[in-house]
Amino acid sequence: MLGRALRWIEEQLPFLVVLLVAGTAFVYLIFEPGRWGRGSGVVAVAVLLAGVLRATLPTPRAGMLAVRGRWVDTVAYLALGGVMLVVDIRLHG
Repeated sequence: MLGRALRWIEEQLPFLVVLLVAGTAFVYLIFEPGRWGRGSGVVAVAVLLAGVLRATLPTPRAGMLAVRGRWVDTVAYLALGGVMLVVDIRLHG
């Protein structure tokens, strides 16, 4: 049972890293609710990280980051993260 859980964690490690970065932003927003600009920037970085991981990792190692084809996923993650980051910078810059 434990071996199966550890294997699942290893398979999903890229997704869990992205989730950890996004979760860190949400926890930060709980403790600093007035700093939503910084929190949204960290969420944008998490989505950009997902795009980079999806582009560089082979499909079997991408885990739950692999939803569609590699290029579709990569473009979608990078475009969404880029738009989020540009909007965040424009609103707070």
